[in-house]
Amino acid sequence: MTASNAEKVLAKLRQSGQSGRLDGLEIEYWVGGGLPPPRYRSDQLRLLCVDGRDTVEFAKMCFDDHYDPPSLNEKWQVPATGVDVREMVRLLLEGSVFTTHYPEEDDPGIADILSTEVIATFSGDELKRRYYRKPPESLAPLVRAAEALIDRAKREGERGLYHQGKRVGD
Repeated sequence: MTASNAEKVLAKLRQSGQSGRLDGLEIEYWVGGGLPPPRYRSDQLRLLCVDGRDTVEFAKMCFDDHYDPPSLNEKWQVPATGVDVREMVRLLLEGSVFTTHYPEEDDPGIADILSTEVIATFSGDELKRRYYRKPPESLAPLVRAAEALIDRAKREGERGLYHQGKRVGD
């Protein structure tokens, strides 16, 4: 990615941090990896626009041998508030997620290691960081905010169960 494309995404983050609206920005916080299925972990939190509305979406992989292949996605969606957007953007910018290199980003070359990815996407341009084992301690407020949004989505959101992209249950 060019510096100008990266700056475009950072500018959009700043704008969304002020407005409290995503307006085409997508933020993702993903934790995944580990042992092979069924012990594999894939927990994805996204703030994105769904049907014209800012939305908090949490999706997690689960397994059921009644399906072929046995991997399913359990997904919850709840409306995103301006506070949600402002807080996540503030923590991304204050934590210098996309502008600072942390030692946790250095790949230790260990198979099946858990990692955390933080991604901001706007107009096809993507800023992405991957932290191996765990995010830097300085990003603990971001981790807590993501966990709080996940808890809210699971508690208040509409739940769906999906197999290969097709809804198969609630």
